[in-house]
Amino acid sequence: IFGWEASMVTTTICGGKVLMKDRRLLTLDEAEITAKSRELAAKVWERFVA
Repeated sequence: IFGWEASMVTTTICGGKVLMKDRRLLTLDEAEITAKSRELAAKVWERFVA
């Protein structure tokens, strides 16, 4: 929506399903995603420094 910023969004609904409420994701495990991304990032960096 024109004139809005991401920080203004508190709830997201798509196809009638609430995906985010009070800025908390309801359909994804944020901790799991963070852990996996850190693991994969370390592997990517290994390729650059090797």
